Amino acid sequence: MPSTVGPSLKATIEDSRRRGADTRPALLALLVDRVTEEGAGDADSIRRLGILLPRLMEGVAPALAREAAERLAGRADLPAELVHRLASGPIDSAAPLLRLSPALDETALIQLATGAETARLQAIAARRDVSPELAKRLASTVHHAREAHQRRPYSAPDFFAAAPEERTAILHRLLTLPPLPLAERVGAQGGAFTDSLLAAARREDRAALVLLLERALALPADAAGRIVEDEAGQALAIAARALGLSFAVLSRILFRLHPGVGRSSNDMARLADLFDGLPLTSAQHMVAIWRGARRAGVPRPAAETPSMRDFAVPRPAPAPAQAGDTLAEPRRQG
Repeated sequence: MPSTVGPSLKATIEDSRRRGADTRPALLALLVDRVTEEGAGDADSIRRLGILLPRLMEGVAPALAREAAERLAGRADLPAELVHRLASGPIDSAAPLLRLSPALDETALIQLATGAETARLQAIAARRDVSPELAKRLASTVHHAREAHQRRPYSAPDFFAAAPEERTAILHRLLTLPPLPLAERVGAQGGAFTDSLLAAARREDRAALVLLLERALALPADAAGRIVEDEAGQALAIAARALGLSFAVLSRILFRLHPGVGRSSNDMARLADLFDGLPLTSAQHMVAIWRGARRAGVPRPAAETPSMRDFAVPRPAPAPAQAGDTLAEPRRQG
């Protein structure tokens, strides 16, 4: 690799600057292309790679950083110090390197596992080339970390009051939490619900949108209202992800609800990156935090918690209806 920045990279950067576009995604893609085709190169190229690559991966959307990490994860010629730095970063881009990179030896893996969150430990434990001793140690560490996370209540900062960068950090931290119980997860609402959302958006009927989200997500009315009024559109993107809606539906709602965002190609591109890179589990956890009835990591009362151990125990028969009784409202599923 004779040079980290060649004519093709310079031409791409200059073209992007003329158009006022962010040059980092294109530069990262071309840099990874060059490494995969030509290798890391000589000492001078490796030095420049160690400066450029972490900055670019930290500056692009998580989905793009993860894609770059997946392409680089199998390279044995990458400097161990560089891979260690990338593997210590955000879990989206660190996970492929932790699972696959041959540049990480057992000493580095043990160091990365010490005090790490559950998602990072799970990525390390998924490696195939670890010794039995390290595998046993990692399994024990993962087990103790899970227990610690389950015992410790999670208290997220106020998402709605946070800046965009802080919101991204909040969503990243949700990756470390154990999965929600099935009874607390949001389910897809079907085509009729989507049609109702779009119809309310066309009428610019915010009260109807609040009511639809309140019912579908089992949220308090004020929380549903804050989702609808979030001008950045990020809260609605999280709700849409949890409900299984497509980005096309989200963009149509935002186009009517918040025209400043819905008609801005840059803002919609950032929202698309957030939407595409957001794991469903993180969206579910964020909804549970907005719901306020349960904080992730705090067990629900035993009477409300379905248990796999009780699957063969028949439910008690309902009490006979008394005269004058009315039909109860069906229980809302969270």
